[in-house]
Amino acid sequence: MLNPDKYGIGPTDLKQAGREPNQEINLRSTEEILEAAMALDDRPLTAPRAALQRVVGNCRDYALLLTAMLRHQGIPARVRSGVARYFFPGETRLVDHFICEWWNEAAGRWQRTDPQLDTLQRRVLNLSFDPVDLPPGQFLDAGESCRELESGAVEPGKIGIFDFHGWPYVRYKLVSDMACLNRVEVLAWEGWGVCSEVEADPLPAETGALFAHMAELLTASTKVASRFAEVRALWDTHPKLQFPANYRPHYWELPALK
Repeated sequence: MLNPDKYGIGPTDLKQAGREPNQEINLRSTEEILEAAMALDDRPLTAPRAALQRVVGNCRDYALLLTAMLRHQGIPARVRSGVARYFFPGETRLVDHFICEWWNEAAGRWQRTDPQLDTLQRRVLNLSFDPVDLPPGQFLDAGESCRELESGAVEPGKIGIFDFHGWPYVRYKLVSDMACLNRVEVLAWEGWGVCSEVEADPLPAETGALFAHMAELLTASTKVASRFAEVRALWDTHPKLQFPANYRPHYWELPALK
């Protein structure tokens, strides 16, 4: 959500201009976002747009669009769902976030890029690194998030978003990250299947084993290419990861506009 104090525009301005921010932030696919952008301003997408002519979005949307642009150029890329540690400098706090991960052919590795961080945000956060090439540990994918929480490196109340944190949050992110790696344009707040069990205490043994397997696969597949096939196979075959026949994306409202 745009911060009126920093950018000179906020949700109220959008509403007064006849926009529907709650609908825009729930656009699920790249196609829908681009259609909305062209409806606001039908010039080429490379043309700079005033703030009021831009589509409302969040970190997932930045990651999704950069992934689409890189793929259009023939560069392997994917969205990753996890947490970032750089939004609260000096604190051990991991906040819900999405970034783009793309294959750097010259370096022979997956490079992580945060396309949301503009000049203003970099300055406010006083970043000591280039967000185009995130250093290890600055963004943690869902599997890495599990290891961080399991090791005690972060307190349960310091990983998540809003009032959703700790193990229920991290389990949910495992499903979200699996979806991203399987080309699902998943919204940041939607869930299905095994997501209904993330808060179970204790977890059923079968469900706990599934979460543990997902965590291991997500971390390993970034480092060992051959493990990626296992990510795809698990997603395609496990009944608790499949979309229900009547599934519809969840809807979320900007708090200030409810």
